[in-house]
Amino acid sequence: MNHGHSAILALTLLSLMPAEAWACATCSLREPESAVRSMLLVVGLMLTPFAVLGVGLWAVRRANREDPRKDPT
Repeated sequence: MNHGHSAILALTLLSLMPAEAWACATCSLREPESAVRSMLLVVGLMLTPFAVLGVGLWAVRRANREDPRKDPT
């Protein structure tokens, strides 16, 4: 790939970036999250893997219950 193609590729990728990413820091400032909302987000992110694991274990147990193993005789 020559330099002309890589420059075009770089400009294309930069043009796909949302306009908010180009804003200056003072234009994109907003109020900080409340402490309660931040804590709920952190707790939710920490508990998500356990919820996924629990649903997976439940699905495996249910699948085993619905599909009884037949006798090999």
